[in-house]
Amino acid sequence: MDVQSPSIRLLVDDDANRNALAELLEQRYDVLTDGPDLDGDLYLVDDFSFPTYRDRLESIKAETEPSFVPVVLVRREETHVDLDLTQGSEDGDRPLIDEVISAPVRKAVLYRRLSNLLVRRRQFNRLEEQNERLDRFASVVSHDLRNPIQVAQGRLDLVEPEISPPEREHVEVARESLDRMNSLIDDVLALAREGETVDDPVCVSLETTAMNAWTVVETPDAKLSVSAGTGAIVADPDRLATVFENLFRNAIEHGGADVTVDVGTTETGFYVADDGSGIPSDERDDVKERGYSRNGGGTGLGLDIVNTIVDAHGWSLAIGESESGGARFDVSGVEWCR
Repeated sequence: MDVQSPSIRLLVDDDANRNALAELLEQRYDVLTDGPDLDGDLYLVDDFSFPTYRDRLESIKAETEPSFVPVVLVRREETHVDLDLTQGSEDGDRPLIDEVISAPVRKAVLYRRLSNLLVRRRQFNRLEEQNERLDRFASVVSHDLRNPIQVAQGRLDLVEPEISPPEREHVEVARESLDRMNSLIDDVLALAREGETVDDPVCVSLETTAMNAWTVVETPDAKLSVSAGTGAIVADPDRLATVFENLFRNAIEHGGADVTVDVGTTETGFYVADDGSGIPSDERDDVKERGYSRNGGGTGLGLDIVNTIVDAHGWSLAIGESESGGARFDVSGVEWCR
C-alpha cells in the first residue's frame, strides 16, 4: 500500500461487514481496523456500530477544530437517521455526519463520495498551513522589523540637535522613510490578519461603526455625513471598522483635508463616497491591486486591505464615481439584520 494513500478508519463491529468494506476500500486506501488510537483521514461507521463510537467521534471533531475530519455513515434503508447529525448547528458547528451512504454499498458511489470528502480535507489542511505561515510571518514583521526601526528613530532624535539647519532636511527625509516603513508594517499585518474567513459574524450598526472609524482617522477639516437609518449588517465588527477607516483615509489622501465623505446604503449593501477628484475609469481596476498608489506617497495597500476584508465576508466591491464627481466605493452582497 502506498504510504501516501489516505487512511480510512473503519468503525464496524460486525466481522463480516468490516471485512467486506475493508476488501473494497483496500483497492484505493489505507484501511485501519486495529489499534487503540482512532486515527485516520476519514472515519467510516455503520449504523449498528454508531452508538458505540458516537461520543468518541464527537470528541475527535471537537479536538480537531477548525480542521475538517469527515465522518461517513453506512446505513441500511430501514435505519432512521437523525437529521441533526447531518446538519450544522446555528452556532456554526459542523455536522457530526458528513455523508450518509445506503447499504448495500456500490463501489462507484462509495469511491466518489469518499474522494470528494478527502479533497475537502486536503483543502482545509492546506488552508491551515497557509494560516500558520501567515502567523509566523506576521510575528517576524511585528517584532524583528519594528525593533530596528525604533532604534533608527531613537538615534535620529539624538543626533538631530547636533545637525546644522541646512542639513536638517536629510533628517526629515530619513524620518519620513521610517514612518513609511511603519505604515507598511501596519498594512502588511492587516493583510495577514484580514485574509482569514469570517467565522463568527454578528449584527453591526453601519452608522455607529462609521462614526467610530471617523474618530481614529486624521480629519482636520474633513466632514462625514452618514445617512439616517442605515441599519445593521451581519459582519465582523473589527474588520468592518477597518474597511471604513481605510476608505476614509483614502478619501482624505486623494480628496484633500477638506473633503466631504458620505456613507449610505443601497438595496444590496452600503457605499462610501466623497467629493474629491475621483478615480479615472481606466484606473479603477488598478487601485485594487496590491502596492498600487495613485499619488506615490501611500503604501498602496489600503484598498487591497478593503478588498481582502470584503472577500472574506463573501461580499463584492465596486469602484465608481460619486454624484459630485469624486470616488464612490460600493459594497454589495451583505446580509441585513432584521
